Amino acid sequence: MHRRDLFALLGVVASLPFGTRAQQQSAAPEVSKERQALSINRSASVPENGLVSVQSQSAQPETIKRLLAALAKRDLTVFARIDHAAGATSVGLTLHPTELVIFGNPKGGTALMQDQQSAGIDLPLKALVWEDSERRTWLTYNDPGWIALRHSLGPGSASALTAMTALMTAIAQEATSGS
Repeated sequence: MHRRDLFALLGVVASLPFGTRAQQQSAAPEVSKERQALSINRSASVPENGLVSVQSQSAQPETIKRLLAALAKRDLTVFARIDHAAGATSVGLTLHPTELVIFGNPKGGTALMQDQQSAGIDLPLKALVWEDSERRTWLTYNDPGWIALRHSLGPGSASALTAMTALMTAIAQEATSGS
């Protein structure tokens, strides 16, 4: 199944080499002619690696605090927080502050999994707040458009993906802004 449908619906048309190693190794469901005819311009809509990174105006602990507040404000469930730096310390290694927050709402993610259950590997949503070697703090998340491409999501996912994109943009802005 091609990963192009959603972006063609958004009016971005061009051609791309598609298919991941995992998709190429497994038998894919039959693709409709309508889906085969759709294509996107990846450079105009989705980062090459699927990651969106936003530099924070605050230190890592404050950015985490602001992220959690932005999630609570939207009644999103925080399913887990994983402190990778603490994990590294527990085995005698060092790592700059790095924390993963896993969050979401079944109402938003279920639509994507109803379209393609494989989207469940990228859900719930995640945000990584990390400090680089120059002590700058970043918030990184998977671009919802990349999730759509990766899982060949179709037109039925368009409204959920539009909402998810707006949501992630707003949350990242709130978590990383200095005010």
